[in-house]
Amino acid sequence: LKLNLAQTNRQVASSTQFRLLHHREGRKPGRPPWRSHQFVMASNGCKASGDMLTKAQANIYDDRAMAATLPADVHSRFKECLKTGAPTSPADQKVLAEAIFKWARKLGATSFAHWFFPLRGGGGAIGGSVSGLKYDALVDLQWSSDSAIKPFEEAFPADRLFVGETDGSSFPNGGLRVTHAAAAFTTWDRGSPLFVHGDTLYIPCAFVTHLGTCIDQKTPLLRSSDAISRQGLRLLKAMKRDQSATCIYNYLGWEQEFFVVSAALYKKRPDLINCGRTLIGNLPEKNQQGELHYFNTLPPSVKTLLDNIQAKMFLVGNPMIVKHNEVAPAQHEMSPIFCVSNASADSNVLFMQVAAEEAEKLGLHVLFHEKPFKGINGSGKHCNWSVGTDTGANFFAPGKTDASSELYVTALACLAYGLRQYNELVRCTVAHAGNDHRLGAQEAPPAIISLYPGQGFEAHVDAIIAGGPLVGYNSEKKMVNPGTRNTMAVPSGVEDRNRTAPFPHCGNRFEFRAVGSSQCCAMPVAICNTMFAAGMAHLSGLLESGMPLRDAVAKVYRENREIIFTGNGYSKEWPKEAAKRGLPNLNTTPLAAQQFNSYKNKSVFKEMGIFEPEEVDARAELMYEDYNVLLSTEAQTLVRMVETGIVPACAKDLAIYKDAPELIGERPALYKSIIAELARLKELLKHVPHDSPDDEAFYYCQTIKPAMEALRDLVDQAEGVMQADLYPYPTYEALCYSHWV
Repeated sequence: LKLNLAQTNRQVASSTQFRLLHHREGRKPGRPPWRSHQFVMASNGCKASGDMLTKAQANIYDDRAMAATLPADVHSRFKECLKTGAPTSPADQKVLAEAIFKWARKLGATSFAHWFFPLRGGGGAIGGSVSGLKYDALVDLQWSSDSAIKPFEEAFPADRLFVGETDGSSFPNGGLRVTHAAAAFTTWDRGSPLFVHGDTLYIPCAFVTHLGTCIDQKTPLLRSSDAISRQGLRLLKAMKRDQSATCIYNYLGWEQEFFVVSAALYKKRPDLINCGRTLIGNLPEKNQQGELHYFNTLPPSVKTLLDNIQAKMFLVGNPMIVKHNEVAPAQHEMSPIFCVSNASADSNVLFMQVAAEEAEKLGLHVLFHEKPFKGINGSGKHCNWSVGTDTGANFFAPGKTDASSELYVTALACLAYGLRQYNELVRCTVAHAGNDHRLGAQEAPPAIISLYPGQGFEAHVDAIIAGGPLVGYNSEKKMVNPGTRNTMAVPSGVEDRNRTAPFPHCGNRFEFRAVGSSQCCAMPVAICNTMFAAGMAHLSGLLESGMPLRDAVAKVYRENREIIFTGNGYSKEWPKEAAKRGLPNLNTTPLAAQQFNSYKNKSVFKEMGIFEPEEVDARAELMYEDYNVLLSTEAQTLVRMVETGIVPACAKDLAIYKDAPELIGERPALYKSIIAELARLKELLKHVPHDSPDDEAFYYCQTIKPAMEALRDLVDQAEGVMQADLYPYPTYEALCYSHWV
């Protein structure tokens, strides 16, 4: 199978311990930059009683667990295979399977599951639906028995650890699988440790077809990690820098936003159940004005929920260190310490599943949709992304030496190239129906992709273009004096923070702020890796041709200068300025989807070893398919809610005024307008074109969505004048504040 998973195989088995807090100078060669910042917790042998810190990491089969359960030579060979990409030998596979089986059984595991991430689209996804798995009991037949009906016993054959097989045609695949050619396989991502959750041993996997084409979110991330390492080492060699580096890692730290509502109220809203967001409803008079909710005390029931989630995640080796209220009422956020990207993406999918499971126990429900409520902030999943060597160098940290500063300036030139040349591709990776409601809505970056390295660095770029040296950027942190004897001066960032930028620099990493809250992190990070690898390949080519480093970096900045923007991305002037710069504004999913399988994008995917052309076409088709299914579901749900809930309520409300017509006001006209707009929407739905997925998507976007909004506006007006107890669905006020009661 054409898996191309070598980068994962170069990541050591204890990858979930690689918690990147920040890089510093002065590391000894070969010492990972994160080791001195390890999040140290209890060992695998911790007692069953105790708090979440004493129980932490008990259920993860990481490098510590391997060292404790494997023969030293098997452990050593396994780690070497991770570095080289070599397959694990059949003999070692058997030893590994036996050790893992014994370890998992001690933790109460009775089943195992190959756990993977099918191509399910974003927007409306609830916890757990991002992943795919089936549960297999840890048993096998006693093959040595001569009985015709062989008894079974506890067992975990080695082949079940490393490979699984299933029906690929029943998962979203964009035509890469069909019913008569359906085989697909799961294969263990050896760089992402196994863990026990509940009574199940989870085995993180890639998912590929019988022909080796990928039909999942993780495989592109693993392939892109290969590309980052190849091109990063090539660039260092061309620069004659850090020749002792043998691997380049990429890291991810995610910030997950979400809403928490009463499960009982959730179940009374067909729109939340079917669509993940409300299709009708008015904000309460008190919503997010005054910033009263942000960082305020957690509601008691939500505090219990987040504590429970945190404890579960700590148990499986994922340190969720942050939890807090977000800006909107009922909105919250949790985030872990950074980790290598493949393991970090896994932990986010698990987080969504655990959040849903724990909420159900408390009579709550977690909403991961990007825009559950109109008029208040939506939710994102900020992906903090960085790249570094196995010797401790961070490509995205300015550092304090000329060498580190030169690497930083060079790396950002590669990043500017990648973001400018593959701008549409980066936009595509966050394009889906849910995120269309959020991007550019004064709570998230616009749909225009730009790079924010800071105003000081922007000036340094212009100086380089004008002929100046690469070094000289002042990366010294400033000290902010609070002006009181009780407090010490605060070291501020080198550059200010720009929350309106889709790709701002944050000290030692870049934050991809446009990712939607319901998405799997894997694909957005894979695209970040791909476009950065392409930038490194381009610059390496210039250096290999004999061009001096300073001149090559200046050339790349000059040719991609328009991608750097340090102003207000929320301003009305920015789209106009972006257009002058030639930056696309693909503000809807259908517009973005048109660009995904362009010749340019297919070429870079092929060159970087991420996708074959047919894989790109399949994903483009799925972008349309997912959008069309979600919009169709929303439109049909809205029709049903209005017909079976709102219209009868309007009739009852009118009856109240039969003896007092002077009080009825504009209600008859308003309610008739609802009937007329409902009929119009139903008629438009009859004419949805199904000949091509792109035509269908544009029809939903340009015709059905405006009609839905028109109907919603009238229904929301009706809610404002209707007798309160007649409104047939839980209100925004109840949904946003009921968990305080």
